[in-house]
Amino acid sequence: MRFDRAALREVVAIHDDQGVLSFYVTADPREEAAIRPAWRIRFGNQLADLRKQVSADGDRPRRVAVLARLEKLETEFALLLNPTESGLGRVLFAPVGSDEAWTFSFQLPVPDQIVLESTAYVRPLVNTVETAPPAGLVLVSRDGLRMIDYRYGTAEEAGRTDFDLSAEDWRQMRGPATSELARQAATHRDKFERRVEENLTRLLRATGPSITEQAASRGWITVVLIGDVQLTEIMAAELTGDIIQIDAVVDALPPAKIAEYAEPQLLAARTRLATALANRAKDAALSGGRGAVGLADTLNALNDSRVAQLLLAESREWSGSRTADGRLCPPDQIPQGESPQEHVQEDRLGERMIERALDIDAEVIVLDQESSDVLADFDGVAAILRW
Repeated sequence: MRFDRAALREVVAIHDDQGVLSFYVTADPREEAAIRPAWRIRFGNQLADLRKQVSADGDRPRRVAVLARLEKLETEFALLLNPTESGLGRVLFAPVGSDEAWTFSFQLPVPDQIVLESTAYVRPLVNTVETAPPAGLVLVSRDGLRMIDYRYGTAEEAGRTDFDLSAEDWRQMRGPATSELARQAATHRDKFERRVEENLTRLLRATGPSITEQAASRGWITVVLIGDVQLTEIMAAELTGDIIQIDAVVDALPPAKIAEYAEPQLLAARTRLATALANRAKDAALSGGRGAVGLADTLNALNDSRVAQLLLAESREWSGSRTADGRLCPPDQIPQGESPQEHVQEDRLGERMIERALDIDAEVIVLDQESSDVLADFDGVAAILRW
């Protein structure tokens, strides 16, 4: 199944009172030489632990249902553990009371773990895909443009535009050359070359709208222009948004190698954009604007559906509680008029925040270590608000 934000929202909506099984495994190619790679052994051990945990469940109908569902998933497990299948990180979600299953694979590692909860456990998935959000790699040359769509660790060809720089009415003079004719030929050649360069500039500028359209339709967070800097400068002037220029000629490389070449700049762009967003949220919150920082204020904004963008530190964990009507609360805070007995303890509050954000159609941004430092004094959580 192809992963995108719509698929993420679909997964977040999975709910089953008997439980939803979430499986994460990384098929580490460095371990493939072994008869039984370590990653497959880890998965087997975690699965055995889960079966043991479920077998001790005092709720007999639930125990029987979960164990039966695990037996039915053997075919999916075989694909998940097949070293010949594509994808480094592999993810499977399976509600206990249904035969449906959602599977995803990425050229990115995921943490090895198996979780049984009433909803799909998505935070590791969100953390993983946020390391390589959608970006457009545009190779710029005198021959034209080559576009590559790069997202979640996978790079694919996204189209090509060829340039025709011919100037038929400016053909070079040929034949015996007197000194006068030589001067005329040189002048003619200069005019010809200027005409070609003007034509190239016009074509580069004319492709700006199509790149902008591609970026919008494909959800590119960043556009990377790769090529001779004199050419990328012309195109960059026609584009808006986050634009990176790389002065290099790598046209002949396959998409995966080009993505690998641009990866350091893309990682730096992620940090730069996230840091700017975290500072924006903090400044807005501290000045009474449309921002929230800290767990309590951010949860209040989520509960009131005011969050447009939720910012979470990748390495932080939060705990709290949930009321009967689904409102999220920080630790030791009980809304007026309610009793602690009415609350459900939430040890994975980050998971609930992500679910709530996606439910209200807010964007979730995971902050890496450097960008999350901006929120070190605010529980590692913030939000840009709608109002």
